[in-house]
Amino acid sequence: MAENTTGRNVPSALWGIGISAILVASGVLGLLGWNTTSDSSSIFLAAAILLACFCGIFGQKDSTEGSGDVAPIILLGGLGLGGVFNVEPIKGLCLIGLLGYAGFILARHMVASLQKSLALVHVFFAMILEVLAVFMEEGVHIVGVLFLLITFLPLVPFHLPFLGIVRSSRESLAGVWVVVWLASGLSRLKDLEGLLPLDGMELIPVLALASAIYTSLKAMGHLLPRESIANATITLLALLWGLIGELPHIAVWGIPFGIAVALLMSAMLCSYAFLYERYGTHNLVTLQGLGSGLPRFRGVFTFLISLIMLLPVLPMVGGFRTLPFDVSGSHALLPVWLLVFTVWLSISWVFTTLLHRTAFGKPRSDVPDYDLSFYELWTLLLLMGMAGLLAMLA
Repeated sequence: MAENTTGRNVPSALWGIGISAILVASGVLGLLGWNTTSDSSSIFLAAAILLACFCGIFGQKDSTEGSGDVAPIILLGGLGLGGVFNVEPIKGLCLIGLLGYAGFILARHMVASLQKSLALVHVFFAMILEVLAVFMEEGVHIVGVLFLLITFLPLVPFHLPFLGIVRSSRESLAGVWVVVWLASGLSRLKDLEGLLPLDGMELIPVLALASAIYTSLKAMGHLLPRESIANATITLLALLWGLIGELPHIAVWGIPFGIAVALLMSAMLCSYAFLYERYGTHNLVTLQGLGSGLPRFRGVFTFLISLIMLLPVLPMVGGFRTLPFDVSGSHALLPVWLLVFTVWLSISWVFTTLLHRTAFGKPRSDVPDYDLSFYELWTLLLLMGMAGLLAMLA
């Protein structure tokens, strides 16, 4: 286990520049949201991206690696912001840039494997579709649009780019990637209902259920938290697809739910990034029993897990608030209910296991205890606070 070096670097100028850039961008966004009639969902998505970028940089202040992720976070935030506003062709060009950056991360940092090859082919194909959408007057076929949607809101077997990016990105950057990637998909969510064929609506909950079962089993089987968190994110996203036939107006309840998922998963990744900063490992066998020496971390982490366990019920609450359940489709309700219970049970199992092993396992006396700093604590609180606010809006 790597020795902690809490000598803590003096914050670099780049850290201050990064924080200033995010604050300026937030001010501009605030003026746009206040003075224009911009789509409120785009404002929410942009705010989530800015918050994720701010927290990704803010939490690095005491990092022993200095501010190495500041420039990538700024670049990623810029591409994400351009991708969520409905201003063409800027939106399309930013999504092309985002896919290109994802392909670069995968090619450079992902371990050589069949999954890496498939993920790169997937990203390349998505880039081609986005290029066609930007430069061809007719745009792309409906199948191409759905392919782009399922790339950014992944279901199995279209999950490899998302999974590879979360696994391959450096510590603070992984949390920002989750928010930017999902926000790019959520910005297209309002087009989804009109794209799906009516005769295929009964099949979608079955596909979502199969995806949720596969990713939940993968999440349960990993000792590396980042792998479990990435798979659990895909498990939660299955609700977006599986409930679309039963809960109409998906953009009304789906966007707050999707942002809440992204922000809480980002907070989880930040939590383990802070532990990696101290102990140099992600392995749950090595990290167990830290709560006795890190009481502040244990309290915040427990509250974070509690919020995550509420996520599976948010779509149901939000859907019922928009319109009553579509009882005319009662013949297709079995896979929907199976999906909801599968997601709820698996998410509860995965995250309570992470909580038990990390914070409440056998206490360790052979590792130094350095609790969360002011900056790390507020990073997690800000992400949880905005996720909670959006949960109330869902």
